[in-house]
Amino acid sequence: MAAVVTFAAAPAASAQSSTSTPKPPGASSGKNTPKPGSSGSKQPDKSADSEPATNCAAKAVPPPANEGNGDQLPPLPLPKEPIGGPAMGSCNGVLPKDAPFPPDGLTADSWLIADQDTGDVLAGFGPHARQRPAGTVKVLLAMVALKEIAPDKVIEGTREDTRQTGTRVGIVADGKYAAKDLIRALIVTPAADAANALARELGGPDVAAQKMNDLARELNAQDTRVVNPNGNDVPGQSTSAFDTALIYREAMRIPEFAEATGLKTVQIKPQGNRNKPISRSNDNELLKKFKGATGGKLGSTLAAKSVLVGSAERDGKKLIVAVMRSGEQPFEQAESLLEYGFTLTAAHSKPVGKLSGASEPPQTSRSTDTPSSDEKESNNQASNAAVHRSAFGTFGLPVTILAGVVVLIALVLTAKRKMARARRLRAQTR
Repeated sequence: MAAVVTFAAAPAASAQSSTSTPKPPGASSGKNTPKPGSSGSKQPDKSADSEPATNCAAKAVPPPANEGNGDQLPPLPLPKEPIGGPAMGSCNGVLPKDAPFPPDGLTADSWLIADQDTGDVLAGFGPHARQRPAGTVKVLLAMVALKEIAPDKVIEGTREDTRQTGTRVGIVADGKYAAKDLIRALIVTPAADAANALARELGGPDVAAQKMNDLARELNAQDTRVVNPNGNDVPGQSTSAFDTALIYREAMRIPEFAEATGLKTVQIKPQGNRNKPISRSNDNELLKKFKGATGGKLGSTLAAKSVLVGSAERDGKKLIVAVMRSGEQPFEQAESLLEYGFTLTAAHSKPVGKLSGASEPPQTSRSTDTPSSDEKESNNQASNAAVHRSAFGTFGLPVTILAGVVVLIALVLTAKRKMARARRLRAQTR
């Protein structure tokens, strides 16, 4: 592990953990992360090589879910060693040695920047501090749904779907919808109603939550526990900046997820009598404002405040940023952290940790009714989730036919040459 430095936020910044209503975009709280040497700050003079960080026990319990009443479930146990490397156990900031200080204006309780391709953690603040996930938990739900529900499966809306807390995409009771449309809506928008419909298809909210937890364990996301698949503030619900980035990275290896999260709008085409199309815009402002943005997922609740996980690509480098429990809209902070991350990659800064994850790309369900030619042969390399076309895919069939014709002509010409040669030999022996 390369040498890293840790820094602590000033007392004003540590006050971020108090509960407040999220401020409108552009509002300023005045709680900036201090620069080295500024009043109240702690100089980043400790190296992880000489003083290994321990698990962030001070933040092993996420903020209260019930307006200060606390959780009725015990907190998740802390791993013996911090997942992702010793420095990931810090409750404060973790930077590469000799790296520039992070940008001003960071009010989030914790954050993390990582390389999407390699999983290298470039920098972070309280990476494993437990937080409430809000809507980012739906990334796990989308992954489970993509794996277990056939794309063309028809799901019927219910009154329960239409009464879900949070922003809804607009499905109606008795409406019939293709699972792939509901999953795409879940990825692109808050879609509390679509989330409930998909959880019901998976066996109900409790079963869906258990499947999401099973996937989190497979990914070694030890700070994550799902109690409500919709991300609402309920006792026991937990995650971290580290886990949020880790889970999002795994989701981006699924072609269907990666394609959907970058869409600026999403459409649902109902079937049957209630067939009025539904169209919604992506609420991820990174796609509008940050050049190279490739997707993301956000959410907001009283306990979680504002949370966001997003991604961007520049000069062949793909980065992921997770911003947790921000008292302000998280987009500007995410933008400045992505810029900071690209600065670190350009400087070839050594990573401070590593996102753990699955050894194989997550699998998705396959439709038995209308299989896509893209689904006939998958590349199971862990480095990417590209789906290759088979020899009889959309483009492969004409090429295969043409090749067959060429081979047949060659055989005919060869036979003719052999027959002509035989006739000449017979003529010479007469």
